[in-house]
Amino acid sequence: MKIILKSLMICSLLFLGVASSKGRSNEEQIGKEWVRMVEHKGGRFHEKRLQRLCQELELSKEQEEKVSQVMKKGWERIQKEMEKMKERVLAIKKDSDRQIEKLLTTEQLEKFKELKEETKRGKEKRIKKGYKKSEE
Repeated sequence: MKIILKSLMICSLLFLGVASSKGRSNEEQIGKEWVRMVEHKGGRFHEKRLQRLCQELELSKEQEEKVSQVMKKGWERIQKEMEKMKERVLAIKKDSDRQIEKLLTTEQLEKFKELKEETKRGKEKRIKKGYKKSEE
């Protein structure tokens, strides 16, 4: 259970980091790609975990069906919470960036924006790379 929670937290943080990278439209596109990748991996994770539980606990078909439904409902709840958290974190990130920008000189502000853009491109690459791996 701890491993599952850690994995979900890592996914959440990565998702939030990706989603906070730039303007809303680009941010939404990156977020959608990330969600698609996480959902794909989540589906595979669900299958593997269910298979292991069936094997280790010798679940009956009826138990397997019920356990599968519980896991699916749990995943749906986790996704909703991740979305709520993403929105709150984005708001904090934007506010922090605005405060930082007020403190910078014109030259520093340009460099700050460049650094944010570099970070965004790096995250996009990691998303593409991660999604390709999850398709295999």
